Formats: sequence, C-alpha cells, structure tokens
Amino acid sequence: MSFNSNKDVITRFITEFWNGNNLDVLDELLDPAYYDYSSEPRNREGLERLLAITNAAFPGHETIIEEIACEGDTVAVCETFRGTHSGSFRGLPASGKQFEVGRYHFFKVTNGKITSQRGLIDLPSLLQQIGANN
Repeated sequence: MSFNSNKDVITRFITEFWNGNNLDVLDELLDPAYYDYSSEPRNREGLERLLAITNAAFPGHETIIEEIACEGDTVAVCETFRGTHSGSFRGLPASGKQFEVGRYHFFKVTNGKITSQRGLIDLPSLLQQIGANN
C-alpha cells in the first residue's frame, strides 16, 4: 500500500466510523487482530464501546483532521475534537457547554487494514471546558 492509500484508510475511518457512526465500515477497515492501546477491551469491542460512550456524552461530536502524515505503515493524525456536553461523562452531568480540544492518534495500517491505534486526548482541557473544575 502507498502512503496515500494508508492515509485514505485513516481518513475514511475518522469520517465514516468516528464522525458518521458507521459500525459496519469496521468490517472493511479493521484487521481481525486489531489492537487498541486506548480502549478497554483492547479490540474492536472496546473501540465500539468508546464510540457509544462518546455519543452518549457528546452527541453530534465532530473530529476534524488538522494534519495527517505517513511513514511506512504508521499514520499520525493531529485532530480537533469538538462538540457539546449533552450527556453524563465521567460522572459529570450534562452541562450543555461546548468544547474543542486537541487529540492525537498513531495508527498502523497493513494491507489496507488498521492493525492498531494509540490515542491521546487533552482530557484536562476537555474537563475544564465542560465545567468539571467549577
């Protein structure tokens, strides 16, 4: 696969799965041995669970790709994650507050399939913006 093909896989993952809530696209995009360093359990089930939690807390959330780079089988993505806190999150009741935070992911893509991902979100900023420190 070319660098551009690997980037296309990840762009599609973010657009169709994360923003579009299309669980079926995972059949095409995830390797059967997919490993997720950021979710529990560390597989497809954990990824689907993370999306469900996110949708419940921040319905209509959006991830915007700010930068995407590829080297070998690794695709790095700098994202902006934004939405409105409309449901419970980490025990915090909905505040109705909008937020916008940075998020970073590193994906491994082999033969057109995502084999793993690692992610990091600016959680302190998110919590502050939705009123956790007030």
